Amino acid sequence: MSEKTEMPRKFVPPPLELVKSRIEEVLPPDAKARIEDGAVLVDVRDPERFETGHLAGAVNVSSGQSARGAQEDAYAEAVAEAAGGKDKPLILYCGEGNRSARTADALANEHGFERVASIIGGVKLWGDLGLPVEGEVDVAGEERETDLEGEEDKT
Repeated sequence: MSEKTEMPRKFVPPPLELVKSRIEEVLPPDAKARIEDGAVLVDVRDPERFETGHLAGAVNVSSGQSARGAQEDAYAEAVAEAAGGKDKPLILYCGEGNRSARTADALANEHGFERVASIIGGVKLWGDLGLPVEGEVDVAGEERETDLEGEEDKT
């Protein structure tokens, strides 16, 4: 009889295509309309990037590199507190829309948030479309997030 070998536990995010098939994504103009109708805008990027520049009216609740923090109960509680409850409509964004998609997936499918969407193209597409931004938002120098473990996400 062979002994069972314990494998190390390591967070491996699901493929981005799967994540995006399980969530709602909205284009920036549609997101802007929802925000004007009362949806809470959440920037999931790191605080340093938020301080440099962000979308007007956004609250910053960073979900960490590749949205790893979004699986934690404490993260879901922080978002619920910032939004005023899990039932409030949320619009999430990051640099290019990948980290926010992963975060939206975790909030909706692991933590029971009822109305959460991610902005397609993130703050980059938002700015490219000429929509208002507070401060300077530059994602050109950032590495694009991939769904491969170990690659750094700086959005």
